[in-house]
Amino acid sequence: MNRKLDLPALLLFVALLFGAIVRFYPVITNGFPLNDGGMFYTMVQDLKSNGYALPQFTTYNHADIPFAYPPLGFYAAALLSALLPGSDLTIFLYLPALVNTFSILAFYLFAKETLNSRTLASLAVIVFSLSSRSFLWQVMGGGVTRSFGMLFLLLMLWQAIQLFREYKNKYLFLTILFGAGAVLSHPQTALHAALSGAMIFLFYGLNKRGFISAFFVGLGVALLTSPWWGLVLSRHGLQPFISAGQTSQRTLESYLSIIQFGGLNDYLLLPATLLAFIGIYVFFQERKFFLLTWMVLAYLIDPRGGSSVALLAVSMLAGVGLLQLSAWVSRSGNEQIETVFMKRSSLTLLFSAIFLFLFVAMISDFQLLNTSLKSGDLEMVEWVNSNVDGDKTFLLATGREFSMSDPLQEWFPTLTEQYSATTLQGLEWTLTERFFPWSEQLAAFQHCADAACVDEWSTLNGVDYDYLVVMIPAEMNTQELAVSLRTLATSIRGSDMYSLAYESERALVFKYQK
Repeated sequence: MNRKLDLPALLLFVALLFGAIVRFYPVITNGFPLNDGGMFYTMVQDLKSNGYALPQFTTYNHADIPFAYPPLGFYAAALLSALLPGSDLTIFLYLPALVNTFSILAFYLFAKETLNSRTLASLAVIVFSLSSRSFLWQVMGGGVTRSFGMLFLLLMLWQAIQLFREYKNKYLFLTILFGAGAVLSHPQTALHAALSGAMIFLFYGLNKRGFISAFFVGLGVALLTSPWWGLVLSRHGLQPFISAGQTSQRTLESYLSIIQFGGLNDYLLLPATLLAFIGIYVFFQERKFFLLTWMVLAYLIDPRGGSSVALLAVSMLAGVGLLQLSAWVSRSGNEQIETVFMKRSSLTLLFSAIFLFLFVAMISDFQLLNTSLKSGDLEMVEWVNSNVDGDKTFLLATGREFSMSDPLQEWFPTLTEQYSATTLQGLEWTLTERFFPWSEQLAAFQHCADAACVDEWSTLNGVDYDYLVVMIPAEMNTQELAVSLRTLATSIRGSDMYSLAYESERALVFKYQK
């Protein structure tokens, strides 16, 4: 009865509990994999059909896409689908959220080693677990690879810090093992595993033993992953990797967008950002520059995906900032960390911050509720499967500019086995410098408001198609692209070049009369 409250353990429990809730709630509510994952679903089927040996190409969207993607997540999904009852879609629905929940604990272990404090680590894990960037893209269907990548990256960094402090063989072995897991899970985490490992080496292991350990880590990871990359290189050379590496724009505009607040997600991150600035102030006073340097380099090297890795540093800085703010509020001065939260004012601030972060996470959850296929979409897909022969080309007018965040664009080729000329997913492995120009053309297509525009677009881009799908926006939606969809539907209906083949409240399918 007289035992002292273990606040770090309590905060870790709170982070795991509420972190799991915000990760699983949109998954359970939707009932279909969130947003993307269609290509990965096809690749899992390709893997199983090929006797669990890596195919040379994936059958996704009939686009001759090299099967060059790191395969660990595919093998995990394929093996689980063979062992568990239910459809493979269930794996894509729940596995990403489960693995991403494990990442909360992995982050705590890494933060505890980095900050040398259970209390600071527990504050940081509260920020991390309830920050949208830690779960939004991780729990989607495509998180079947992304979630594994982040989990193994965190585990590798946790072991790497201990390795460069103590140089024990077990830390060397586990750093290699988890590093290989990061490389085999996702291309971006492979990049950040190399960058983050190098940063830890520079700040914690810049000595003779550190050089030797870093060499063996690099060699060990290369050897463990060689069956995969060796096979891919023998089949396709470096071209797929060079092509995929060009999808992260490194321009002044892309870097400036990082520090600009222009959307809801940016404003939701504001509380954590402000706390992180306090943490930066504290660490500058203490001349500790590892987290700040790592965060900046993550953004500079990878503007597209660096935010999820930079969040690791931001969360730890925000944890330090929350402690410092609590000390200021309670006027704790130079008291020990463990005693700051013994005062009522500090505890009030702490639990108010937890409530705020939970509220922000719940808002992000509601955003996720609209990022999966709905019943009307699936009914249209079912009609296509029942009434359209194979090897037909579709144009999908969905009203979303960016194809890679459009669930119908990604899942349509998977669910129908038809070719979608407006789907961008997978082409990052083949288009090289033509990726962004083609992405801009696909965005332009979504603005077409009449039959003439569609005809001009298809002629300009040399796209010969058989069917045009026009999605019907909600009546309350008055945005520009929604208006374009309505006028497009009216124009196509009145055109002699098209015949209406399917109509529902959600979608129209027109057959193009060539």
